[in-house]
Amino acid sequence: MTRPPDPPKVSKSTRVIAFVGRCSGAATVAYELALSLGLPESLWAAMSALIVSQEHLHETRSSLTGRILGTLVGMAVTISVSEVASRVAAPTAVQIAVAVAISALVAGEFPRLRVAMWTCPIILLTAQPSVPVVMAALHRGGEVMLGALVGWAFHWAAEFLVDAFASEAEEPPRRRTSRHHRRRRPATRQGVPQAGGEQP
Repeated sequence: MTRPPDPPKVSKSTRVIAFVGRCSGAATVAYELALSLGLPESLWAAMSALIVSQEHLHETRSSLTGRILGTLVGMAVTISVSEVASRVAAPTAVQIAVAVAISALVAGEFPRLRVAMWTCPIILLTAQPSVPVVMAALHRGGEVMLGALVGWAFHWAAEFLVDAFASEAEEPPRRRTSRHHRRRRPATRQGVPQAGGEQP
């Protein structure tokens, strides 16, 4: 069984530069995208882009999945609780208590969906009297998921560039070694007829 090649080695300074670049870029781009899309609270997009980013790419991918699914659960719970609360005139504090309790039950079974618990108060506390909770949920959820996607995209791009840079840095020595071996390889004349038709 052939052993897969070792991944290219990357210096610590290169990793630090890539980390700084992807975090700064993700927060800025997420903020600008939220503004361009007309999302009223672009703050949550910038924060989500930073929160979803982890040390390793597979960890960021897992964080992205949990954040999106958890946000969707939190949106659904908050909208449902708000619809019921509007009929009984329940105050915001009661709505937060009930919505977080339901989300906590879900998170207890599926820990990756913990973000649902703080999605509920974010939606309820940023909703305006003139704006339905459904619209507030769509706005907050859109901002959070947009930021998470941007954070993952910047991490993927940073890893791709770092690996490409490391591979390029290792390539010249391999080429020089290959040419060196070709120059020193002795030519063989076994089986080649010599003058007069005799073989050595």
